[in-house]
Amino acid sequence: MQIKRYEAVDMNEAVQLVKRDMGPEAVILSTRTVNKGGARFGLFGRQVVEVTAAVETPSIVEREVTAGPEKQKPGLKSLEPLKAATAAIEPVIDGIGQINQRLDSLASNNDEGQGAGDRVSDDVRELKSMISFLIDQSLEDKLIKESKSFLALSRYLQNQGIAPEYIQGLIQEIKDHVGGGPAPDLRTLIHIAASRMRDCLTFDGWIHGADDQSGRKVVALIGPTGVGKTTTIAKLASGLTMKGKKVGLITIDTYRIAAVEQLKIYAKILNIPLEVVLSPGDLKNALRSFRNAEVVLIDTAGRSQRDIAQLDDLGRFLDAIEGVETRLTLSASASDRQMEETIRNFSKLRVDGLIFTKLDEAVNLGPVYNQHVRTGIPISYFTTGQRVPEDIEEAGAKRLIGSMFKPDQNKKQQTINHN
Repeated sequence: MQIKRYEAVDMNEAVQLVKRDMGPEAVILSTRTVNKGGARFGLFGRQVVEVTAAVETPSIVEREVTAGPEKQKPGLKSLEPLKAATAAIEPVIDGIGQINQRLDSLASNNDEGQGAGDRVSDDVRELKSMISFLIDQSLEDKLIKESKSFLALSRYLQNQGIAPEYIQGLIQEIKDHVGGGPAPDLRTLIHIAASRMRDCLTFDGWIHGADDQSGRKVVALIGPTGVGKTTTIAKLASGLTMKGKKVGLITIDTYRIAAVEQLKIYAKILNIPLEVVLSPGDLKNALRSFRNAEVVLIDTAGRSQRDIAQLDDLGRFLDAIEGVETRLTLSASASDRQMEETIRNFSKLRVDGLIFTKLDEAVNLGPVYNQHVRTGIPISYFTTGQRVPEDIEEAGAKRLIGSMFKPDQNKKQQTINHN
């Protein structure tokens, strides 16, 4: 066997050199990109493609003396599969060469190398996005083959904002339930999906009154800015007062004068005490003054979920009192990603329940379902407007599931699928 190495400007030229010199029976064994000339480490040199090729020695002679392929040596036929395999992987090898070339370029350029990490991070995020898209596309292609009804259900749940992983799980669970028989129609599938989703929900943390040895219940509402904590506190205080409960209000939201004034107005209307505190020590003293209260509601300043220092400051207030419960207040109109980040960062303070506000402003309630199922934290209340105390209710499946599976939405979805 004859083995030779060739250098060329590019892969196409290298292949032509091999064929011209060694004949069409030659096989490319390896290829790589190298720097020739220049300074140390190959800097500033020119890049060439280096190819190693081989051919059976007799074939060079036999090309000249044989009349046809019938006289060719049998050993040459065994090279055909190797030639085909080599041809198939040549583009891959060439691609690897280009990657190595890029890495060499980055290593030789300090300024470009400094930004390489950022570009790699961007590439990873883009790759994750592409993989997620391909998974969704694969699920949809599979559903198209299996049943139009399942595909319609998948699209319906996507429109409600349900996360892809939960859609896949629901559909698989329904398929297992149905068995190998024909798929039900969309109306039936939606009914089954709603029932399955309802079974995943946990509602708890309602504030009814005293339930501890001290004879009172202390609850602090925490959460980011602008979600409506102060208005929700007023709604809870109004509802409890109307039920004959003794309620006390405390605010540590001294950053917003308007919030303090708003609670003062509500406290005056409801004829209940209000304390404004500035430090954890003041909070202890305020609680001692509410010995006769059955429920003490604490309004806190809105904290950015990304400001760890602010969250630590809030934690010092909550750590100053024993037995305090927390309700993380979130806007139902926030994105799934924003909710996830908020719950994750506020969970360092311990979250006993969730309150979702502004359901009337939310495009869909899928993110509410996603975050509840993902974290397992029970949902306590929903608020549906600005009226006090009317627009608040104890959280339940009727509101959450019912809003996602309205009859008029089902009819609209079926009409779309038929067109």
